[in-house]
Amino acid sequence: MRLHELRLRAFGPFADEQVVDFDQLGASGLFLLDGPTGAGKTSVLDAITFALYGPGERGGDGRLHSDFAAAGVEPRVQLEFSMRGSRHRVTRTPEYARPKHRGTGLTRQAATVHLERREAGRWVSRSSNKAEVADLLADELRLTRDQFTQVVLLPQGEFARFLRADDDERRTVLTKLFGTHLYDQITDELDRRRAVAVKDLDASRLRVRACAAAAAEAAGLDAVEREALIVLPDAELRTRLSRIAAALQAEQEYSAGQRVERDAALDAARREHAESIALAERADRLVAARAALAEHRRGRAEHERRVQALAAARRAEPVRALLEALADADADAARARAAVLEVDPHVSGEVLAGAGGAAYAQLAAEAAREAAELQHLVAREADAEAAQAAVAAELAAFERTGHELESRQARVAELPTRVAGASRQLAAARARSDRAGSLRASCAELQARLDATRQLAELAPRIERARRADDRALAAYRTGLAEHVRLLEARAAGIAAELAAGLVAGEPCAVCGSREHPAAATGTSQPVRAEDVAVAAAVAERAGKQRESCAATLARLERDQAAVAALAGTETAAELADQLAAAQAALADAECADAEVQPGAEALAALEAEQSRCAEELSAAVARHSAAASRLQAAQSRLAEQTETLAAAAGSSASVADKQRELVELGRRGAALAAAADTLAAALATARAARTRAEHESAAGGFATLEAAAAAVRTTTQAEELAEHVARWTAEQERLQARLAECGDLGGADPAEVAARAQAGGRALEAARSAAAAAADRAEVARHACERFSSALRDVEQAQDELLARDEQAAPVLYLAKLTKGMTGQRRVALTTYVLRHWFERVVQAANQRLGSMSSGRYELVRVDEGTSKGERTGLTLCVLDRHTGERRSTRSLSGGETFYASLALALGLADVVRAEAGGIDLDTLFIDEGFGTLDADTLEEVMSVIDELRDRGRVVGIVSHVAELKDRIAERVEVRRRPDGSSWLRVVA
Repeated sequence: MRLHELRLRAFGPFADEQVVDFDQLGASGLFLLDGPTGAGKTSVLDAITFALYGPGERGGDGRLHSDFAAAGVEPRVQLEFSMRGSRHRVTRTPEYARPKHRGTGLTRQAATVHLERREAGRWVSRSSNKAEVADLLADELRLTRDQFTQVVLLPQGEFARFLRADDDERRTVLTKLFGTHLYDQITDELDRRRAVAVKDLDASRLRVRACAAAAAEAAGLDAVEREALIVLPDAELRTRLSRIAAALQAEQEYSAGQRVERDAALDAARREHAESIALAERADRLVAARAALAEHRRGRAEHERRVQALAAARRAEPVRALLEALADADADAARARAAVLEVDPHVSGEVLAGAGGAAYAQLAAEAAREAAELQHLVAREADAEAAQAAVAAELAAFERTGHELESRQARVAELPTRVAGASRQLAAARARSDRAGSLRASCAELQARLDATRQLAELAPRIERARRADDRALAAYRTGLAEHVRLLEARAAGIAAELAAGLVAGEPCAVCGSREHPAAATGTSQPVRAEDVAVAAAVAERAGKQRESCAATLARLERDQAAVAALAGTETAAELADQLAAAQAALADAECADAEVQPGAEALAALEAEQSRCAEELSAAVARHSAAASRLQAAQSRLAEQTETLAAAAGSSASVADKQRELVELGRRGAALAAAADTLAAALATARAARTRAEHESAAGGFATLEAAAAAVRTTTQAEELAEHVARWTAEQERLQARLAECGDLGGADPAEVAARAQAGGRALEAARSAAAAAADRAEVARHACERFSSALRDVEQAQDELLARDEQAAPVLYLAKLTKGMTGQRRVALTTYVLRHWFERVVQAANQRLGSMSSGRYELVRVDEGTSKGERTGLTLCVLDRHTGERRSTRSLSGGETFYASLALALGLADVVRAEAGGIDLDTLFIDEGFGTLDADTLEEVMSVIDELRDRGRVVGIVSHVAELKDRIAERVEVRRRPDGSSWLRVVA
């Protein structure tokens, strides 16, 4: 990762925009971030972290807005950086309070972020979503916030604390940096599985005990025996259960034999009991027949009464139909009377006695006639309502035209003032627009000069870099050419030795032809081959081409610089920018005025046309208002005439229609009452005739009164029931007499003795049945006990097998859980501690590579792996080996300067290890924060040599310090200074 440019505004102590060009600073690989304490050096580092990761612990999102900037100025940080050949730009604004656009007070402005990537010479947006930008940056950086602040922004103060920290504090830092939460999760997961396995084993043991308890219960053991059984070991438990099973089997076989014997005795008792029951039943039938006949004869009086009632009913049968007709006639008369009273509850007694309703019919006819005479006035009354609606409509039209007239008058009155104002605005806009041409030419000239000035500033560092590149290319070319020449000369000198090496005794020489070679030439120990010369020639040729390319680039840039300088002039970029801004503002005003001329002219013409049109519309409105007043007066006159006529016709009623409805209702009620009275008169006449016929027929049947005949009348169903009772009583007497004859006698035996014998047989049968049932129950209980115990025994065996299988399965989990928690094994070290010890060992090794140089070989950091305390046994405790004394010392015994460079070595070592752990990412820019003031001159020289080594490896190192000696040693720097108002500013010196 390499930083290129940082821009910040309204951030921390910086009120206005500040720019840090890291490309310019990093030309030599080392720069200084200089400034007094509290000026804002650390705020620059905070801005880098904020741009990449958002707000952190140094201040919440709402506290990042500079207190020295105006409330409306948006705080912003923009950082350009490169990762793996791609250039990125991230722009981030924190949440801040800004003034409301409307009203007073402040409102919260949400935080924003925007990530871009340089593609084909332009910036391409990647995302503006906070979560997505965080994911994209995480993929690019591969470092967490904690890791970044430890490996890029080396915080010397924090590493001094890390150097002297106890085991728990160091463990917390290493856990954050190396992400050992995974191993904690593995430990927790194994511990969870261990708990599950223990729980399963306990459940299996409980199941074995439960199954053993169930088997003991099935065997009928008491509580003490059950308790003794379930605590037996598995082998003894199986033996004890086998013995119980054998005892239960013997009991089952014995109870089965007893059941067979009791069943045979029961069969014999059943046969004897059946014989005694048959004789007892015959005796019971004889006694029952005699008793039933005596009981039946006690109902003779009731039988005679039914015979008489049946005879009277047969004599009253002719009267029954006449009585029904009389009841129907009386009911019809009652209904007719109720109908009359429903129509008029106050009707006269004559009408209720059957006088009829002729008078009511005449009253109904007169009411209908009067209602018909009012029909034409009802129609006029409906027209009166329409007339009222017409008056209301005309009144609304009159008021509407009045409002229209007032509006037209007001419009006509205001238009002259508006026409005059539009005329003045048009004249002013034409005067301003005349300046646009000259201002546009001036802006173009100023913009060209400003672009040239900025291009000139950009070309200077590029020319310097091109000049250095040309010098390096020339040196490389000269070196390659010299090497080629040297190899050619060595090759020429060694050709004789090369030919001599190919001579063979007795064969002719390729040069002279002689077969004898008395003094063959000898060469160097490492002769130059033709391939070596060819390679050197290729290297020299490539270096020459590279030098030509660099020279051409330098010449082109110098030509561009001369051309741009001629165009730029003598003003600075700031002066030209101010002039251009003023000219552009004036041009924008002129262009706005030019855009306003045509609309202004059109608006003035429209107002003048509207003034003429409004005068004409005012005259039309006056005419419409007069016509509406005339129509309103006519409608009001017609309505008054109709109202007077209808009031006279309605009389005391609310309206003519209401009076008509009252007459119609009076006629309807009169007609209904007349009809009901006529119906009542007819019903009363019918009832009197029916009564006369019924009285005559009852006397003919031998009844003294109509009521006596009515009492003797029976319905057909009732008469049939009386006849059935009489016939049934006679038939029952005959049946009982026949039954008594069928029973015969008992052969001289007493019924009581027969009953006693049957009861004795029943008791014997019950005893035999109880004995057989008891034997059957005992046999069934024994069988069920065997079956339940066999099932329980199988459950016990299955539970024991399951316990054994779970014990075998749980053994590895229990061992691994104890191993990862450091509860077993040779060293008894937890998994996370073991991993942290491994990483910490690598950190210490990396730190010692630099600490030896910084301390001139005196000090070496040592990780304590064994000790008296628990912390030392975890392997995260540090001490210092002093090679001058050969003794180990506490890190707290180091002096201030020793603590600084030991902390710096530890920080650089940790940075290297974290960088390797993060995938070997290239961290080309890093910062070292403070602490140099504690070093003496010699130690400072050693420390700077280590930093130079970092620089030689291609890194750009920024030192955050206010030590004066560092200013003399480091030319490139960022100076951070305070203004009198308390805010800060910075500048790049390179």
